[in-house]
This record gives sequence, C-alpha cells and structure tokens, in this order.
Amino acid sequence: MIAFGPRPLILQVQKFVYFSGDRLYFCHPWILDGLELQLFALPFTPSVPKDLPPMYCCLGVNPAADGSAYFEYGNIKILSSVCGPTELKQEGQLTTSFKFAPFASQIRKESGRDSEEKRLSQLLLSALEPSIALHTFPRGKYQISVLVLDDGGVPSYQAPSACLSAGITCASLALVHAGVQMYDMVVALTSNPLDTDSSPNAASFSIAVMPQLGQITMVNSTGLAHGPALTSSLRTILEGVLEKAKRMHSVILSFLSSSLEQEKDSSSPE
Repeated sequence: MIAFGPRPLILQVQKFVYFSGDRLYFCHPWILDGLELQLFALPFTPSVPKDLPPMYCCLGVNPAADGSAYFEYGNIKILSSVCGPTELKQEGQLTTSFKFAPFASQIRKESGRDSEEKRLSQLLLSALEPSIALHTFPRGKYQISVLVLDDGGVPSYQAPSACLSAGITCASLALVHAGVQMYDMVVALTSNPLDTDSSPNAASFSIAVMPQLGQITMVNSTGLAHGPALTSSLRTILEGVLEKAKRMHSVILSFLSSSLEQEKDSSSPE
C-alpha cells in the first residue's frame, strides 16, 4: 500500500519543504540564522486524479547496461540506463547524464542544449541521490543516463520540466532493475498552475517524491504563479505522484514474477 502514514511525521527536505501529519508545509527558502518563516500550509488528502496521461514502462530494455528502463508518459518517451558499480578509490558516488536525442523534438535545435542538459543532469542527481543507500557501495560508482527519445510535442518552454519528471521516474525504475539498494523509489510529476496560460512565461512546477517515506527530494519551478494557483497545482502533483507510484509498483511486481517464472522454467529438468 502506497500512502502517507496517518501518524504525525516531520521530514525536513531541502530546508524549506516538509510533511507534518496530513499537511504539507512550505517555509521561506531564504533562512537566516536558522529562522524559518512559514508561508502557508497545504491540506493533503490523497485521492486518485482522473486526468493522468497514459503511462507505459518496461524494465530490462538495454542488455548492455546493469539496469535499464523504458518509460512513456503521454507522448513523452524516455530511455534510462544504469551502469555500475565501478571501483573507485574514494567514497561511493553517482554521476548523472540527461540528454535529448537529435530527433526528440519536432523542431531540431542545433545549439543551446548543452547548458540546459547540464542543468537537468544536476536536477536529476538532486532527485535520485537521497533515495540511494550510498553506504552500501563505499568504493563504487554508478552512472545514470537518461535519453529523451521524444518530448511529446510539448511546447519548448514546458518540455524541459515535463521531460525531467519523466526522466527521473524512468531512472528510478532503471535503478530498481539494476538491483541498487534504495530507501524508496522516486516518482516525479510536473504541473502547470495556470493551464490556460500558454505564454513562454507560464509557470511550471516539478516535484520528485519518495512516496512511501513521504519525502520530497527535488523541487523545481519556472515562471510566476499566484499563491492559490500554486497551492492547487501542488495538491494535483502530490495526488498524481501516489497514483503514478502504484502503477510503477505493479509493473515491477509483474516483471519480478515473470523473471522468477523464467528462472523456474530454465532450472526445471525437461
């Protein structure tokens, strides 16, 4: 069962977002001398959203990698691979790579992708690192790569956020397939607080969550939005994350059951 526990739970994340019981609190991101200014509290009552796009995912699509996953969310198509652990002299670490295929968008971009891909790679690392038990491979290194095959025809000013959320989710599935020890899966979702606003300055809000722990690992926002619109958007995202996590769990369970059946068939005498 994927749900936030009914008991009071305080999980401080990125110094300005945390859960307490059934409420999600946001504090001022600029903290001086440990003083936190609470801006507002968002009542959180999980429910199944009715407008989630179709989702499809498959594990083990790249035999050359230690773990891999293919993920479709709406029209967005993502491929993620995990390689490792490779031996290192220092403590265990992660490296991430977020790339767009040349044919990912309808309008091919000849330049200007490098800085955007570096930013998305860093956000990918921020979202995944808290979910991985790094102490279990003290001298190992995992390389996580995400390749966007199709951005789904999303407008160019919204594509990075939408593809980032799908990429984080796909990479988390690839980590599960690789057998990496994790505290929880990471599920990410992006919402536009002003769905009627189609301008390049329209706000977009992305959150990556470990649903069973009730912990936010990454928050990314672009554009400007008023408080009520942002509050509604956050509630929609968190509800969608729970439903998305349930679908991911069912895919993982079916993959494991089919793998066990294949092993059983191969080991049984003819």
